[in-house]
Amino acid sequence: MLSFHAAGKDGIEVAMDAETIPSAVSWIDAERPDSAEIAFLERTLKIEVPTLETLSEIETSSRLRSDKAWLYLSIPMIHRTDGFMPALTPLGFVLSKDVLLTVRFKHMKAFDDVLETISRCPAQAGGPGALVVISEVIVGHAADVLESVGSDLDGLSEEIFGTNAANVRRHRPRDDGAQLRLVLRKVGRNGDLTSKIEDLLLGMARMVPYVAAYAAPYLEAGIRAKLKSLQRDIASLNDYETHLTDKIHFLLDATLGLTNIDQNNIFRILTVVSVIGIPPTFFASIWGMNFKNIHEYDWTYGYEFGLFIIAVSALIPIIWFKWRGWW
Repeated sequence: MLSFHAAGKDGIEVAMDAETIPSAVSWIDAERPDSAEIAFLERTLKIEVPTLETLSEIETSSRLRSDKAWLYLSIPMIHRTDGFMPALTPLGFVLSKDVLLTVRFKHMKAFDDVLETISRCPAQAGGPGALVVISEVIVGHAADVLESVGSDLDGLSEEIFGTNAANVRRHRPRDDGAQLRLVLRKVGRNGDLTSKIEDLLLGMARMVPYVAAYAAPYLEAGIRAKLKSLQRDIASLNDYETHLTDKIHFLLDATLGLTNIDQNNIFRILTVVSVIGIPPTFFASIWGMNFKNIHEYDWTYGYEFGLFIIAVSALIPIIWFKWRGWW
């Protein structure tokens, strides 16, 4: 689907049999373009529309290149799958002085805000102006996602280290295992989302300076200033993303550590129980032998004496373990 946009306008209708693109158009958005739409773009713009395979390449020379008056750019973008899990999909830009073409093969929530922002903006400087608006929205969305991840990690810290979590581990160990598994999944999801934001920011960090350098002959002063501002924003988000990644690793290590502690507690309980059972088993085995010369058999209180010794032999290890704090 093709849509044509100009700054300060909601949209422009362009017939598919047109020979040229109206000069007012500063941004063309191609979402899942079919073969007819690709042919129209290549005929009117005199360019090669990048394919999904081309945009998916990870080499810098493939993601950032120039051909005559056009810059071919691509970055990884986040979209939601049918299972509502975040995934990466390439977003392509084909930039000239007058117009920007975006090529995408998945729906991206950020572009809903781009459409609204473009319609409210005053006239921009052609293609570079549209690119700046789109880049600002993308960076803003990345910042929102990182803020959400930071908030989630604060909540997970409370779940792991907070007073309520300590009470659960003390009084309801069965619930503790389920809670730790849930926390582990949440930490993993946030780590996965953060790594995808890192890929996006890395692509933006390479693309913005490239545009500033290779499109410099036709960039207005205001556009150059916004590109520099974008570079600073991206750098600050990269620093924050690194901080979140470190925190995710810390929470992951803490969660796995608590899981190991719970497992060790189970082994400790089994060890204590097995040790407590050894002395009673020892005495019961002796008196259980069918020998005639065991004097306790002929004693009136032999049975009671045997039970007493067995009970005391079990009680002494219990008292010892309690005193040592092992149980």
